[in-house]
Amino acid sequence: MPLCARDDGLSEVVGFVLILALIVVALSLYQIYGVPAAGRENEIAHMNQVKDRFIDYKIVLDSLWLNNRNGVLLSTAFDLGTGAGATGGSAFALPILTPAGSGGTVSAKSGGANLTIAPEGKDPVTIPLGSLSYTSSNRYWVDQTWTYQMGAVFLSQDGGTTVRVGPSIAAAKTADENITLTVAPISLEGSAGIAGSGPVRVETRMRWSDPSSLSGTYDRVNLTVDAGDPATARAWKRAFDEVRQRAIEESVEPSWLSTGQSGNTATLTVQPEKKVFLTVYPANYTVSIYNAASLME
Repeated sequence: MPLCARDDGLSEVVGFVLILALIVVALSLYQIYGVPAAGRENEIAHMNQVKDRFIDYKIVLDSLWLNNRNGVLLSTAFDLGTGAGATGGSAFALPILTPAGSGGTVSAKSGGANLTIAPEGKDPVTIPLGSLSYTSSNRYWVDQTWTYQMGAVFLSQDGGTTVRVGPSIAAAKTADENITLTVAPISLEGSAGIAGSGPVRVETRMRWSDPSSLSGTYDRVNLTVDAGDPATARAWKRAFDEVRQRAIEESVEPSWLSTGQSGNTATLTVQPEKKVFLTVYPANYTVSIYNAASLME
C-alpha cells in the first residue's frame, strides 16, 4: 500500500478525534456553566410565581371577611417546582443538557402561633392563628419558605425571616386625640401537606364567626403573638414595627405605641393619652390541599 494513503487515513482519524474532543469539551462547559445558569433562572422565576400566589391569597382572604362571605370556597393552584416533565428531553434536546427540576412542599397547619388580645380591664382572649406555607427544594437557587399567617406573608431563608406583606392590623388617630385599633385575627384550620414537583390545589372556605366581645373602648390594649420560635417572633416584631410606623404616618404620637420581642413572643402595646377604640373582626377558615392533574388522558 502506498505510504501517502496511510498518512491520509491517519490524518482523518486524528481530525475526527480532535473534533470529538472539542464537542465533549463544549458539552462539559455547558453542563458546568450553562445548565446551572438556566436552572437558576427557572427557579428564580418559580419563586416569584410562588410570591405572587401568596400575595393573591392574602388579598382574596381579606376580601372574604371584609364582605362577610361565609361559606364561599376559594381555590388557588400553583406548581410545587419547575416541573419534572421538562427535564426528560425531547427530539431536539438532550436530557443531560436540561436543568433538573426543583420541587417543594406545601402544608396547612392549625395552631403553631397564637395571638393574645388583652384589653386593660378585660380578660384576654387567645386565638390560634394557623398557617399556610410553601418550602422549596431548589437545586440551583437558595431555598425559601413562604408563610401566610394572620394576613401577613413572611419569607424565610438561611439568613432569617422577613415580612413581605403586613398583618391585618391598623391604628389611626381620631380628631379628639384617641386611637382606633382595628385587628382581624385570621385563623386557619387544616392539617395537610403535599410534596413533589407537580401542581397542587389549595382550597379555603370561610366559616361562620361570631362577633367578637372584645370590641370596645379601653385605656390600653396589648397584642401578643407567641410564634413558637425566636426567628418567627423577630419577624412578628418587625410586622408590629410596620404597624407602628404606619400609625405615626397617620399622626399618632410615637409614644402611644410600643413594640417588643422576648424569646418566642412579640408584643404591640397601644396606650394613648385618652382612649383606644378597639374593633376586632374574627375570621376563621378551613384549608384543604389536593393534587391537581397536570396532564389530560
